[in-house]
Amino acid sequence: MAFKIDENGNITLIQGDSGTLFINGINTDKNYTIYFAIQDKNRKPVGSELSVNSNKASSVVFELTGEYTDLMTVPKNSTCEIYYYGIKQCSDDGLESTLLIGDNNIGYQNTIVVFPKKVEGI
Repeated sequence: MAFKIDENGNITLIQGDSGTLFINGINTDKNYTIYFAIQDKNRKPVGSELSVNSNKASSVVFELTGEYTDLMTVPKNSTCEIYYYGIKQCSDDGLESTLLIGDNNIGYQNTIVVFPKKVEGI
């Protein structure tokens, strides 16, 4: 397993590893576009937002590639670095809703704790 995800949606991973992120609880009344975005501690976006269409399904899957997670760097003198992510569902008629992950309330920031690479690989 490349990622560890706790019950509140916080992710732990090794920089450059790929993994799958399942998002459940999507409204099924419409076809929504679901967005996934990462920010650093200064709220600066990391990489591009990812998006998938729900096709009226209650869950979607984001495939995070090694190239994508490699954008989350760890300073040489640090054991890890913390990033933040958010997920939003948007419909064609202009409705937008940021999803709360797990039992979290508004204002809670879902984290991605990134540990440095252990090996480069391909």
